[in-house]
Amino acid sequence: MPQSTNLDDLLLAERHVRRGREIVARQRELIADLRTRSFNTAPAEDLLSVFEDSLAIFEEDLAALLARH
Repeated sequence: MPQSTNLDDLLLAERHVRRGREIVARQRELIADLRTRSFNTAPAEDLLSVFEDSLAIFEEDLAALLARH
């Protein structure tokens, strides 16, 4: 695989992890806000779980790419 593709893959994986972390953090903030206003947080918590699962996959992919370098 060409070097630029490896670098492109690494940069993309880093961007996915960074964005995934932002999304998870924001969803946690939204849940906290919902709780303070006594809203049902179950749907938001379910969505958070999906975001956290996706983030874990992104982090695993990044780790695998870094291990190859």
